[in-house]
Amino acid sequence: MRRTLTDLKDLRAAAVRRLEGLALRAGYHSRPGFLIIGAQKGGTTSLYFYLAEHPRIVPPKRKEIGFFAPELFADWPEHPNHHILCAPGGSVFEHPSGCRRAVAWYHGHFPWPHRLPSGSLTFEATPDYLYYPAAARRIWEYDREMKLIVLLRDPVDRAFSAWQMYRGYGGYRPLIYAPKRESRSFEEAIRDEIEALEAGRRPPDPGYCGRGLYYEQLTRYFEYFDPRQILILDSEYLRQRTQDALGEVAGFLGLAEILPRAEWKPFHVGEYQSEIPAECLSRLRDFYKPHNQRLYAMLDRDFGW
Repeated sequence: MRRTLTDLKDLRAAAVRRLEGLALRAGYHSRPGFLIIGAQKGGTTSLYFYLAEHPRIVPPKRKEIGFFAPELFADWPEHPNHHILCAPGGSVFEHPSGCRRAVAWYHGHFPWPHRLPSGSLTFEATPDYLYYPAAARRIWEYDREMKLIVLLRDPVDRAFSAWQMYRGYGGYRPLIYAPKRESRSFEEAIRDEIEALEAGRRPPDPGYCGRGLYYEQLTRYFEYFDPRQILILDSEYLRQRTQDALGEVAGFLGLAEILPRAEWKPFHVGEYQSEIPAECLSRLRDFYKPHNQRLYAMLDRDFGW
């Protein structure tokens, strides 16, 4: 049977994928040297692309792989990660054979070792790692020497920004994101979530208020990692003094500072047409006050929120 050029290309691509899969399962792969673990809507996308410009940093194939937080995809069958990271009755981390396949899939996002120059690092950025409770332990079990970068944003502004983002879901790649679209008003969303949190219940995703409970989230990481392995930055500092912030990150990673630029433009900046309703603002400030105070005491640092 005569094969067309397209058929031959498809066969070659299939053969390459098979060889790559065999190499990954045999252990020929790179591993991330550090992770950007959060927070959502805190500037992680900007930091990801800034660091990708460093001559000693090679980025993965995409941002937000989500390997250590399969809970994100548990009730999201439309997302391709669901079939890789979720198994009947829980995540693949509870299923050895599925976990081995998922680990190989994870490593497939990083540059091949022969394409990662000596002294260079690769990494990934998934802000959900800060939020989901089991992620800290999973990362520690994967690499106890992992370096972690955390961007923290005023939790009130973060909540409103996240609500705006989820309100817009469905317009871009609707088959994937449409099920996550937010239909409630901001007031309804935070009321429902605060009531659940105060009653001791974990609210369903996406979680606007709970994602701003940084004290609880960081405490989980400090249970596993030495504080010297965790760099915590204020997202406003990254936005206003980008070069200084990048210098801190480079020093933390043991790399030379990234070359200065005349201007660092942020990525994924929302252009919102409304402001936080005054009643919501007051309620959120009251809600976060004790949590923020515990955060400041733990870090010996006042963010002024």
